[in-house]
Amino acid sequence: MKKNIKRIVGVLIFALFQLSAQAQLAQKVELTPDSQLLGLGKQYLIQSGLLQEQRPILVSLPHDYENSETSYPVMYVLDGLENIKHTVGTIEILIESGLIPPMILVGIQSLDRNRDLTPSQAGQNVYGGTGNDGIAQSGGAGKFLKFISQEVFPFVENHFRTHPYRILEGHSLGGLFGVYTLMEQPDLFDAFIIEAPALWWNGEEMTLKASTFFAENQTLKKTVYFGVGGGEGWGMKQELIRYVDEIKKNQPEGFRWFHEEVGDEDHMASRLLLNYHGLKFLFSDMRLPDSLQTNFSEEGFLVGEEQLKRKYGSKAKRTANEYVNMAMQEIERKNEEGAITVLKRATQAYPNYLGILTFLAKTYESVGQVYLAIETYRKGIELSQQYKLGLENDFSQQIDRLNHQRN
Repeated sequence: MKKNIKRIVGVLIFALFQLSAQAQLAQKVELTPDSQLLGLGKQYLIQSGLLQEQRPILVSLPHDYENSETSYPVMYVLDGLENIKHTVGTIEILIESGLIPPMILVGIQSLDRNRDLTPSQAGQNVYGGTGNDGIAQSGGAGKFLKFISQEVFPFVENHFRTHPYRILEGHSLGGLFGVYTLMEQPDLFDAFIIEAPALWWNGEEMTLKASTFFAENQTLKKTVYFGVGGGEGWGMKQELIRYVDEIKKNQPEGFRWFHEEVGDEDHMASRLLLNYHGLKFLFSDMRLPDSLQTNFSEEGFLVGEEQLKRKYGSKAKRTANEYVNMAMQEIERKNEEGAITVLKRATQAYPNYLGILTFLAKTYESVGQVYLAIETYRKGIELSQQYKLGLENDFSQQIDRLNHQRN
């Protein structure tokens, strides 16, 4: 047994090396025949009866959407055309890392931000105004929210395979709209990323509303990230602190939230970092729980994986390193069967990670399941050929060795 454990420790080191190397297998962005890059999504036009205008949205689908029957969570991003590039890139990196589940991204383009994203009519001396007339068209957030819930949701859900989990992300006035939506119709979204919200609007009326909203809602099963750049100036940092102070006074049961200042970025530069940190926080419950690591059971592990997929879609998974580390932990505890259960799940979640596949094959061998080890190496040959990793000969040698042992 000691010899087998030492051998598997060596395999683990190789597996971790392979995980690092195979990070370069990120999905490629497709090219059009004239060499234009694709990958950001497709624009659709919705003829809005509520807004009495044609409204464009951008839809970016996860990799392999067309080749699966999976349903995906949806993230709705305000100011979509302005934020689509950095948001798609961030999402793809976090999906590939196993930190967030694959999702559909819907960018709602801005046509009149001052109208659509503001919850009330701007009064005199409004920030950015030139006199005492305010912003005449402001105060349309209620109608815009109806447009999203009654026209955008049905369009997206009728045309694409959507999981019920919805996220709303907004920056600046979009963040103000996110706060408004959270308190006006909290049931529309499961989670919110609220970036540098313009809570100065109309004498911080959203903060005044929060003082009663959180007191009256003793249970609120939502996840909310509140973020602002460390280099923000007037109107954002202190106003956001005053808002979250109202949450601290009357935090509802089930309300999972986090507030932070990130880096030294100013208002516009902070968007990329806040999107990244916000997504990581929303899905931080995808990490393997400490209770499972201290008191592992195969049943508990598998139940947890199914719960994860029910909440965030069947493509949801932990990070590759978490699976590998848990398998190694169980091997050190002489629970090879438990390690096999973890590694089988890991190979399903990361089918192109040959390091995990090799780890599984060696663990099969260590418990005498030679036939399964051989079958696993054969899968490795297919993957090595597919991704041009050059390991076919190595896997073939392992198969020959095991076949020789059997004979």
